[in-house]
Amino acid sequence: MSGRFLEDFDVGETIEAPGAYEMTPERIAAFAAEYDPQGIHLDPIVAAREMFGGIVASGWHSLSATMRLMVGSRLFDAGPIVGVGVDRLRYLQPVRAGDVLRARAEVIDVRPSRSHSNRGYVVMRVVTLRQDDVQVLTQDWTLLVPRR
Repeated sequence: MSGRFLEDFDVGETIEAPGAYEMTPERIAAFAAEYDPQGIHLDPIVAAREMFGGIVASGWHSLSATMRLMVGSRLFDAGPIVGVGVDRLRYLQPVRAGDVLRARAEVIDVRPSRSHSNRGYVVMRVVTLRQDDVQVLTQDWTLLVPRR
């Protein structure tokens, strides 16, 4: 098996996702129409009356963009990583058309499985940032990783 093993991860390690994801009006509308068809994502008149004062991207869209960015990182170089949990998900700021998102992760825990000697868990705090370095999302991923 190639790629990273549990023993290759260190607490405090940071993994930067390459590239960026621009939230365009077309992407916001297409995602919302399919998966989160609320007025705040689709209808400028409705959105103008609501708390954000205009169209905002679905939080699920921002999460999906974060996953897309992280898949491009060296975390996934050797193939799929199995996610077993997402904790402490926080939507911190609205994401709007024109925002350019990027992502990074920090390893916050590495531990062997108590029941399977051939694998363990890596917990990463994943942060999504706008172009102005403001955090828009945070979440903790628990990943199942093979051992050597």
